[in-house]
Amino acid sequence: MAVTKVALSLPAPLLRRIDRLAGKARLSRSAFVRRAVETALGQPAEVELVRKVTEIYAGLANEDRALAETYFPVVTETLPPSPRRRRR
Repeated sequence: MAVTKVALSLPAPLLRRIDRLAGKARLSRSAFVRRAVETALGQPAEVELVRKVTEIYAGLANEDRALAETYFPVVTETLPPSPRRRRR
């Protein structure tokens, strides 16, 4: 992959934080910033995926609830009465 150098202006406290975290991760400043940017750019897609999955599961839950409400009376009419438990 071709690499292009860029110049960024960052506040000194932010740069110190980047350098500290990059050191802990044993990464160069460039590698650390590259990973951070890649992660940030990947998050919107993940957030959208989670939103869609949540929407699908909510729809399934609503369908299940509607089916239960529709068929519960039928099931209760066709089942034999439950045996009574003896009290001790």
